[in-house]
Amino acid sequence: MCAGFSFALGIEKWMYYGLFVFCSTLVAYNGQRLLKAREGKKTPWLNWVNEHSKSLWTTTILAVIVAGTCLLQIIQFKYDALLLLIFAVVSSVLYVIRIGNKNAREVPYLKIHLIAFTWAFIIVLFPILNENIETTTIWMFVAHYFYVVGVTIPFDIRDLKYDDPSHKTIPQVIGVFFAKINGIVLLMLFFGIMLWQEPDLVSNWIFHLAVLIQIVLVAFMHEKRSDFYCAGLIDGAILLLGISYFFTELV
Repeated sequence: MCAGFSFALGIEKWMYYGLFVFCSTLVAYNGQRLLKAREGKKTPWLNWVNEHSKSLWTTTILAVIVAGTCLLQIIQFKYDALLLLIFAVVSSVLYVIRIGNKNAREVPYLKIHLIAFTWAFIIVLFPILNENIETTTIWMFVAHYFYVVGVTIPFDIRDLKYDDPSHKTIPQVIGVFFAKINGIVLLMLFFGIMLWQEPDLVSNWIFHLAVLIQIVLVAFMHEKRSDFYCAGLIDGAILLLGISYFFTELV
């Protein structure tokens, strides 16, 4: 969360929101991988999921409990905030569950934007609507939408060997080189908007480092990169961005 949000919420509630987002993300990612692994697809990552399914299910169940506990601490039962939560849950399920012969990730042009909108809704719009905070949200929403699209492009590059051409992902449509340029430009736009909206980030070297690392990782992405490059390094740099926000709150 960003500085203006935590000032309005108080540090204790801000921590509940952060933990809720973290555990909900863990549930969504683990659940999707476990469901995809049951389809019998043979990729190194899904083979690893099958081998560690028991521990992953245990982690997922614990994350559900923690996320639910945090949600009970913060939920205000505002109509628009609840709609956002329902949208996030439904989109996460439809991302892997097929209706007919397709799931949401297989709809042409939709995959990356569905991921980005869901993330931006939950980390920006949900706390604002749930707490009825009076603030201008559009630029914060746009910035985080740009960020998520930018850091998701490498995953689409990785999945080129698995995705059907009909999915029309960004690397499929414009090629790997221009997809990376697109991702870098989006990360730079995110960086500029955030410094404009949150002046405290100007002196936050962790924030600068988090964005720089992501730009470098996108620039050096190619189709033969290992799953660790995406799931370890790129996802890890996302965590570094969250840490940068946390330290902004403490100074």
